[in-house]
Amino acid sequence: MEINTLQKQLTDLYRTTMDYEFRKSTYDKRMEALKKTYTGLLDETARACDASDEDLESLAACIPEYVAGELASETSKRKRDIKSLDHKMNMVSYFVPLMGGMPSEKAPEITGRMVEIWNEKMPKYKIALSTYEGIRDGFTKGMFCYITTAVCRSLDKPDDCYELTALRQYRDEYLLSFESGKSLVEEYYNIAPTIVKRINRQKNAGEVYRGIWDRYLSPCIRLIEEDKKEECREVYSQMVRKLEKEYLYSAL
Repeated sequence: MEINTLQKQLTDLYRTTMDYEFRKSTYDKRMEALKKTYTGLLDETARACDASDEDLESLAACIPEYVAGELASETSKRKRDIKSLDHKMNMVSYFVPLMGGMPSEKAPEITGRMVEIWNEKMPKYKIALSTYEGIRDGFTKGMFCYITTAVCRSLDKPDDCYELTALRQYRDEYLLSFESGKSLVEEYYNIAPTIVKRINRQKNAGEVYRGIWDRYLSPCIRLIEEDKKEECREVYSQMVRKLEKEYLYSAL
C-alpha cells in the first residue's frame, strides 16, 4: 500500500476515535473492537515501518501534522485550548496505545516518534507516551484530571499552575489515602472525559467552566489552604454529582 494511502487511512482512524467516549466501563471493549476492525491497517502500517525508516517517519508525522493544522485553523485561543484537550485525550487514550499494539518490533519506535513530533509541533499541548496497559492501570490510579485542567485552560492558567498543583496534591495525598476517597476519584476519572467533551460542545462552554470554577474549584482550593480536607471533599463530591447529572445522565 502506498504511504500516502496509509497516511489517509490512519487519519481517518484518528478521526473515528475522536468520537469515542473514554470510560472505564467501555475502554477495553472499544480497544479490542478497534484492534479487530483495523487489523489490516495495523498490519500494513507495521510492514511499512519495518521496511523503511523513511516511511516510519512519514507515518509517525501524519497525525501530529493533521492535529497541528486543525488547531492552527481555530482563531479563538480559548476554543483552541479546549479543542486541544480532546485531541490530547484521544491521542494518549486511543491512538497511541492502538499503534503501540502493532505486530512489529518497531511499534515502540513509531509511537515514541509520534509523541516527539507532536510535542515539537505543539509545544503548548505536550503529551506523554502511553500504552494500553498503562491506561487501564491509570483508571485506578487517577492519572487524569480533565475537568480541572479544562477549567484552568479556559481561564488561561497553565497546566502547572498553583491551583491545579494544589488540587492534584490533595487528590494524591488525601483522597487516595482511604477507600471512599479512592472510590470518588475512580468515579470522577470514569466520567470526567465524557463530561468535558459535552461541555465543549456547548456554545457557552466558557461560562460553564467559569461557573465550575466559582462554585466548586475555587472554594475547594480555599478549603485546602485552610486544612479543611473533609469540607473540600464534600464540595468535590457535590461537583461530581452535579456535573454527572447535568452532562452525563441528562444526555442519555
